[in-house]
Amino acid sequence: MDRPEYSRLPDTLAWLLENSNPSVQYWTLLEVLGYPEDSARVEDAKAKLVEQPIVMQTLERQKPEGHWGEDQTKPYTAEGTLGVLSLLHTLGIPPDDRMRAGCNSFLQYCQNENGGFSMVKTRKSGIFPCTTGEHLPFLVHFGFGDDPRIGKAFDYLLASMSSEDALICSRYQHQSCLWGAIATLKGLAVLPDELQGERSQQVIRQLAKNLLEASYDFSGEHKRWLTFGVPRAWDLISALLVLASHGYGDDPRFLSLFEIAFQVQDEDGRWVCGSVSRTWPLEKRNQPSKWVTLDVLRILKILGYSFNTEA
Repeated sequence: MDRPEYSRLPDTLAWLLENSNPSVQYWTLLEVLGYPEDSARVEDAKAKLVEQPIVMQTLERQKPEGHWGEDQTKPYTAEGTLGVLSLLHTLGIPPDDRMRAGCNSFLQYCQNENGGFSMVKTRKSGIFPCTTGEHLPFLVHFGFGDDPRIGKAFDYLLASMSSEDALICSRYQHQSCLWGAIATLKGLAVLPDELQGERSQQVIRQLAKNLLEASYDFSGEHKRWLTFGVPRAWDLISALLVLASHGYGDDPRFLSLFEIAFQVQDEDGRWVCGSVSRTWPLEKRNQPSKWVTLDVLRILKILGYSFNTEA
């Protein structure tokens, strides 16, 4: 299958580069247009990130001990440390002492002795490998990639996902959980070089196969996969982005799925936000979404599409 054509790039890029959303502007310059991190345009956009009201208000609520929320031992509450760090990572906030304090608090109260992340560190609560994979990117982003605790989390993730039935989930009627595949692949996308090897490649191949060969029913069981949430969650674009990041962009099965997501764009070449976070409402539901559209362009960039840096 040929790659789909995208004829509305200039208008779409101009929309994403508007000053109204510094975070989308920053990521577009960096990851879509390919500007260097130290370029003047990226530095200018980066300086505006912490000036956003949602960021300033969130940072003001951080406790002296480094956590967010009333109970440091419960980072998974609606406005707790986990949600805040995920939000700040999404928005592109750079690492600093505040972020490091938050990550240390999260690790202190959420990392089980086996290395994985849990709602309560002393027991295996939650969908353990999935939550571990989902949270590793923000920890690496905020400067913890070399931390031994993160190495232990990666070891746990690889060990847990090495078995053939690794995705079988009791919360999903004991079926293969595709969200678990997405979350794990997100984590493995930031796997440090020294931990990469045949074991990690085998896990990636198996999880990619699960996503590429699933029996999707987009008018039934998987209808919600075409409802693109902000912040990102488990949906078709999330699956495609992580598959592309692991080198599956030329796979015919990938291109078939990408064609489905591609056809959901509106007449202006944008993608709509289908669901929002009640706690962190970054966009309005059922309106054109800069965040979802950005992810589609991220995929296009990985696939080798050329973008005009004069946009």
